[in-house]
Amino acid sequence: MWPYVIEQPLRIGTYGVMMAVGFLTAMWILSREHRRRNIDPKHAETTIFLAIIFGVLGSKLTYMITEAETWSWGDLVSGAGLTWHGGLILATVAIVTYYKIKKLPVAVMFDALSPTLATGYAFGRVGCQLSGDGDYGLACGDFVNRAQCWMVDLYERGFEICWSKIPPLFCMSYPDGIVPTDELVHPTPVYESTMNFGLFGILWMVRKRIRWPGVLFGLYMMGSGVMRFYIEQYRGDEGRPDRFLELRDAEIIGLLQLAFGIGLAIWSATRKVPKDLEYGVLPVPSPEPAKKKKKK
Repeated sequence: MWPYVIEQPLRIGTYGVMMAVGFLTAMWILSREHRRRNIDPKHAETTIFLAIIFGVLGSKLTYMITEAETWSWGDLVSGAGLTWHGGLILATVAIVTYYKIKKLPVAVMFDALSPTLATGYAFGRVGCQLSGDGDYGLACGDFVNRAQCWMVDLYERGFEICWSKIPPLFCMSYPDGIVPTDELVHPTPVYESTMNFGLFGILWMVRKRIRWPGVLFGLYMMGSGVMRFYIEQYRGDEGRPDRFLELRDAEIIGLLQLAFGIGLAIWSATRKVPKDLEYGVLPVPSPEPAKKKKKK
């Protein structure tokens, strides 16, 4: 584990560094996409700035409201306690508001943003893994108890064969992490970062082939929702209580993301696309006419 990049004379956490790497990478990717789509790259800078401010604020507030046992206003500036879906929701509201004010095509703008959302989340989870901040999964020996052989419930309880009894392929301990443990656990940050880098690759490959603006963002929401729901099956429930239908907040948000993504993709693919927005590429802006000099 590598919780801190340096500790003297100033402590700099690995997680914060990886967040910075994620945002800088997102800035580069989004600026490149904006140029390809004939969008002023200055909007990429503003988008990432809004994502940083409102993403971190939303993540922090969501954690403090839904998971933290006790908190104070000083916790808002601490490096611990961030919940991804809260940041996604608040940052989305702020960014949509900005696009509306600037009269930019929201569907095209979010299509351009989609791959960067996957990479940003992936780099954040790399930071979780390096710092050992406690954001890992269940103990490998307890996984069968957590899963409770849910497939067996469809048949007779005496049926003993269950997929969840297959020994885990990859487990590790975090003895030197910020939240140390010597127990072998599922390294869920590794799972999530790997899946999100894969999602980025898929979105990046298909981004030029989709004619309907909005579909790419729908695909991101579907992929992100499925992955989030899946990874929750490997996570413990400490400080994360069950809500509706014995589902935790992250599982509910994952399912809502999936439903929203499916609806958005279908709606975008069935509506008429203006010719100047096909494939999410805007018309090249015409140069402004040169001003004539006044004769003295």
